Amino acid sequence: MERDLRKLIDDPQFQQYHEEFMKPREFNTFDVLRYADYEIRHSNVLAWLLKPSETHGIGGEFLEWFVKHVNKQLSAANVEPLSARDFDAANVVVERELDYVDITVFLKKEKCLIAIENKTVPASSEHRKQVKCYEQMLRGKYKDHTVKSVLLTTSPDGSSDSPGIAHVGWESVRKSIRSLHKQEKFCSCAVNEFVSQYLDLLEGWLHPAGGEGFKTLLAEHNSILKSLREILESDGDEGVARRVPEDLKEYCGTLVRLVREPRHDPNELRRAVASYLRDLGLTVELTHNHRRTYWAHWTDTNLANAARSLGGKDDSLQWWIEFTYQEVRVSFYLSQESQEEQEGHSPMGRLKGFIQATPINRQEPNKYPMSDRRYGWLQIYDEVLLSNDELADLSESEVNKEVLRRVKDFMDSDESEYRRIDDYIKCLAFRPCDSPPKQENSS
Repeated sequence: MERDLRKLIDDPQFQQYHEEFMKPREFNTFDVLRYADYEIRHSNVLAWLLKPSETHGIGGEFLEWFVKHVNKQLSAANVEPLSARDFDAANVVVERELDYVDITVFLKKEKCLIAIENKTVPASSEHRKQVKCYEQMLRGKYKDHTVKSVLLTTSPDGSSDSPGIAHVGWESVRKSIRSLHKQEKFCSCAVNEFVSQYLDLLEGWLHPAGGEGFKTLLAEHNSILKSLREILESDGDEGVARRVPEDLKEYCGTLVRLVREPRHDPNELRRAVASYLRDLGLTVELTHNHRRTYWAHWTDTNLANAARSLGGKDDSLQWWIEFTYQEVRVSFYLSQESQEEQEGHSPMGRLKGFIQATPINRQEPNKYPMSDRRYGWLQIYDEVLLSNDELADLSESEVNKEVLRRVKDFMDSDESEYRRIDDYIKCLAFRPCDSPPKQENSS
């Protein structure tokens, strides 16, 4: 066992896992605001960096890199490159969502237009069709401009077969931003800190610790991990720690954590649940952070109507399902977007006060923690759908089936908190008619 144990600990992927486990969690604005994989947020940051006159202080350096990089991809696609050489602020206009394009860069002297379509997923044929459609529209509108199209995705540079389109990978963008950051090109401590946090976000997004390397680690060391799991079940954490040689004791905590890790992929599990929810006609939004936590959240028609009736917005009331390697849990949230709402002076604030005073389920009031768990959101309800112990006993395929079964039971059962909360909110929003309909006299 010791030889296999040393082989496991010496594995570079285990060392990466250990580093991630031991690293203290640091504050990151993007985690708090849940902007991990929103296309809009990444497009905003990219447009900010591309605009020479912006507050970053790097002038046209990033734009110059981007144009040169695009030209390489255009040349590879047998397309004539851009002739741009002037990246001064006076020569550059950067627009967001102009003509439905994510980012448009105009180089005035050269009469060049660069249309950038940003996708935070791998490239697909649908993306290429969309870019081509935009390009045709732009060529008709800007007849005196040279129009070049860029498809930006998480796929590697040029891996998308896109005739006439420059395909750029987000990994290249990340490396360019990191290079500027390392060279201390940004103008202030505040900007440096913002860029540093954004780079952390990109690193976790593009290279998640729970990716393919993690699966390989589990697969290649399955035998020793299985033996250690049996020891863990019979003798606990200390039983596993006793098997670790003295010179490797620093890895005890990480090893126990790895042995406890379920074998499922929370992101794949989320996709399966999101597909089921969409089949129900729900519009589901997916978000995640670089700590291997994934969310699916939605507002159904009843909740949206109730929120409006109570003076809130369509998405002021939301259901969330959280997927991690440790558990799957479901929560219900109320938006509290302003100080007034937090103090109870708005309809949503009054709703918060009413729920606090009138439990949704008087028999089990502890199910409703009413705690601030996300920026701008109040958690009203929280429950584990599948615990760590349950996940550890199931294979990946069994986990998928069991979670889908529990989600269906949770949403379909008349005894579930899903129905109870939904009915509670609808009753609060109900507005009876001023008078009942008149009965016709049958006499």
